[in-house]
Amino acid sequence: LGQKMTFRNKTLMLTSIGLFFFLPFNCLASENESSNNVTSFGIEVNRRKEQRYIVTFKNQRSFHSANKLLRHDRKRVMTLPRENAEVITLEREDVQEWEEREDVESVERDRKLYLQSESIPYGIEMIKALNISDEFVSNTMICIIDSGYEKGHPDLPIGDTISGTSEEAGPWYEDKNGHGTHVAGTIAAIGGNNIGVVGASRNGELKLHIVRIFDDDGEWAWGSTLIAAAEACVDAGAKIITMSLGGSDFLSSEERTFQKIFDSGVLLVAAAGNAGTTDYYYPASYSSVVSVGSVDSSGSLASFSQRNAQIDLVAPGIGVKSTFIGGSYKTLSGTSMSAPHVSGIAALIWSHFPDKSSQEIREALIHSADDLGTPGADDLGYGFGLVNGKRAFQLLQGVCIPYCKNSQVGWFDSDGQDYNCAWYSQGENCQKHGDQYENDGKTANQVCCACGGGNSIACDSEPSNSSSFSPSFSPSFSPSFSPSF
Repeated sequence: LGQKMTFRNKTLMLTSIGLFFFLPFNCLASENESSNNVTSFGIEVNRRKEQRYIVTFKNQRSFHSANKLLRHDRKRVMTLPRENAEVITLEREDVQEWEEREDVESVERDRKLYLQSESIPYGIEMIKALNISDEFVSNTMICIIDSGYEKGHPDLPIGDTISGTSEEAGPWYEDKNGHGTHVAGTIAAIGGNNIGVVGASRNGELKLHIVRIFDDDGEWAWGSTLIAAAEACVDAGAKIITMSLGGSDFLSSEERTFQKIFDSGVLLVAAAGNAGTTDYYYPASYSSVVSVGSVDSSGSLASFSQRNAQIDLVAPGIGVKSTFIGGSYKTLSGTSMSAPHVSGIAALIWSHFPDKSSQEIREALIHSADDLGTPGADDLGYGFGLVNGKRAFQLLQGVCIPYCKNSQVGWFDSDGQDYNCAWYSQGENCQKHGDQYENDGKTANQVCCACGGGNSIACDSEPSNSSSFSPSFSPSFSPSFSPSF
């Protein structure tokens, strides 16, 4: 790889399938620490083979004896007298000798701590949320139907902008499952506080109404409960309802309710489903609802994302970091993670154009999407494409600007999948490496829009209120509802 590797940092991301809800897939990151020079508590350890260990003695007497012997030993870093422990540096071959001492309780390798700072999840940048000001979001309310909301999370809004109700579940302001709190963070995690992550709306002024319908286990809820929850959203004044949930059965009463809500001026958004099949899941597949599938950071369709004709848009859904219970953060995958990206963008653009109808906002999102997969809308899982907040905003302004599409979907360079067009869009990667490391006979400068390549495509005309959205399939009727997101 030569000099290129000097500038590249690789992170291993592992995913494992979680429970339905559209329950996310948990993503676990593994970091390999290989530094030999560590500064901790002002003591520098600069020895290739030595590591720092905490040696805890069985009693105070043993500790004091060791303390005297180690007082002038260069390997001693510090002492923890209240814990009967010494912190020392040891070579690997010496560790066993300490572990076998009769006066030693335990020998533990010390660990590193890092300052925690705010980061911008890749999905927020990918959907161009930061290109839209959130100064007017206080005029907009999103209703989240899910497992609740951790009201005390330090990175989520609190106060008068947050309200909620519960439908056959626990208190709306509690979330022992974490799913709803994760969704809320993608929409509205606070920016500029130097902790955690940022959401699509960053200033903490977006109104959120939480309707909890899932118990702590998040296993399932009734379709009739979802109907009541959606009506509670309307009663609260929500302009957008986001649902990272669903089931495989069509309910005519549910379809009528959602059509009536959409016709009344409320935008409905739902996760398409995580089965990776062509099956239809509801409420996403009702014609009144924006169905959202998942892509990764390069724009490739997620293996678990549904593939059917009712999918309208796709959004980031693999390895999405957001707020989680216990004041923490977690990286999850699933169409549940994709839907709030679309809802968050919808709130941003609608806040600037409050006189637009839900139909016009929906059409703006669809007609401004970055085309993926086969040209135009498709039934392969991409729908109309990746939601693009910047282009949707421009479309509503009446500005029609051509956009660029990477000339080869899913392309990456000869070093592997980590080095795709999304990677090249960061920093000076195009300038440094764009004309090297070709794959399939092409370099990033030829394939990637970020590097000046790709194909320029004219944007669609400004959306009108005349378009209609009708289902392209005949649904089967079934009386039961089993959430599976």
